[in-house]
Amino acid sequence: MIKYFVAGFLTKLITGVDDTLTQIPLISNFTQTKKGKIAYSIGIILAISLAVLLSVLFIQILIKIPNYRYFAAGLIFILAIIIYFDIFDTEEKKKLKKKLKKLKPISRKRFLRLILIGFLASFATIIDDTIAFSSILFQNQVFVISGIFLAAFTEIFLILTFSKQINKLKYKKEISTIGLIILSFLVFFGVI
Repeated sequence: MIKYFVAGFLTKLITGVDDTLTQIPLISNFTQTKKGKIAYSIGIILAISLAVLLSVLFIQILIKIPNYRYFAAGLIFILAIIIYFDIFDTEEKKKLKKKLKKLKPISRKRFLRLILIGFLASFATIIDDTIAFSSILFQNQVFVISGIFLAAFTEIFLILTFSKQINKLKYKKEISTIGLIILSFLVFFGVI
């Protein structure tokens, strides 16, 4: 049980490095108050919830494939390649990021709008993570999902507290790629 919780936690942390780096400038641009940061964070959690739901639905299809563990490991490995070469960083995603950066800071009166912006910005960056989530949701989904959400709350805490220091990290893309390759081998050999 603990290994599934840890698998969910580590998978979210590994796949969330690029998402976290995208959120740092957005959250600092839109939120001036504690209430605004809470609203934006709620949007992030809602996006992660939708991604987990999509992953649970995808896993129902994936388990029907013979030797699905090997297929899932391959998907994670492909995700590592996609992240390394920025294949998912499409023009539409870049345009959305630019639009979100240009929006004016939102007052406390527009709490729901800030939640929506947090959701849209997060969902645009987290959709690729559903592949990795699906690959570890074969067994003990409750523990895996719990680990994913604990990592999400940890990432939000880090974004809100240490955004300037996180932004200075070197080799962020490489760290994500190596982490995903390791995760793919763990799934392939049945450790996770």
